[in-house]
Amino acid sequence: MSKQLDFLQIAERCNCVGDTSTLIEGKYRFIVNEKLVGFLSIRDIPALKAALEHFPALVVEDTNKQVQFHESYSSCASRTKALKDILEYMRGKESWPSLAKWRNELYPVYGATNEPNGVSFYMERAASYNFGIRTFGVHINGIVKDADGIRMWVAKRAMTKQTYPGMLDQIAAGGIGNGMGVHESMVKECGEEAAIPPEIAQQAKCTGTIQYFTQSELGLQPETQYIYDLELPAGFIPFPRDGEVESFELLSIDGVLVHLKNDDFKPNCAVCVIDFLIRHGFITPENEPDFLRIIDNIHRPLPFPGP
Repeated sequence: MSKQLDFLQIAERCNCVGDTSTLIEGKYRFIVNEKLVGFLSIRDIPALKAALEHFPALVVEDTNKQVQFHESYSSCASRTKALKDILEYMRGKESWPSLAKWRNELYPVYGATNEPNGVSFYMERAASYNFGIRTFGVHINGIVKDADGIRMWVAKRAMTKQTYPGMLDQIAAGGIGNGMGVHESMVKECGEEAAIPPEIAQQAKCTGTIQYFTQSELGLQPETQYIYDLELPAGFIPFPRDGEVESFELLSIDGVLVHLKNDDFKPNCAVCVIDFLIRHGFITPENEPDFLRIIDNIHRPLPFPGP
């Protein structure tokens, strides 16, 4: 049997990127409107430069290691269209492995002062890792309260998922894209992933956020997740609707803890569970010696603009 993880190890595994000043080595800064919005790995620069020979909307500056839009691309619409052309060309050339996971979902990049919603441009989700942009999502804890205390609905991700197949997840979760709002995204994910009717989903309460800066073989991912708790009727049973979930199971908190420490949860979903356990008094300064270090890791400040 593999060694069990403790809460700090789980948090640090997700928030695995150290001080952002250490990222300068081996990275190009992505600058828009004189604001840092991401980091690109040096390994991704040659393929990007090759695409820019055909679509020169971005300027790669090797001397100071940064990437910017050409000054003629000053609006959200023009930047979004230009980046779409570049990425579709690169997808066709199989330039970056991440683009094989194309989602047809646009993620916002903030920092604009000349756009009413503050969005500088939108980017295909699959490329967000390569550009190291800050992404946003929603995670919903589906819970049942009864005489046995609090229990939690846990989803098992479908084996066909592009990322973390077969691992455990919240009852519903997803990225915020295509110009949708936070609450709107939460209701959508509840319906699509767990067949939770809108009139029930609307009762979910936003409890705050978790933030972390993680890294995988695809690239960097600084991320903000809006967290919701949704108390479900005792007789309600979720079922998979969109093919992203294989099954659901209603677990006691002890059962959740077993899976958490056995590394059965997708990394950021594990962090969401830890946040839930802290807020509901299951993890406290009295029973967890690394309490403050865990807090620091799941509420990481990020040096990128947001809404």
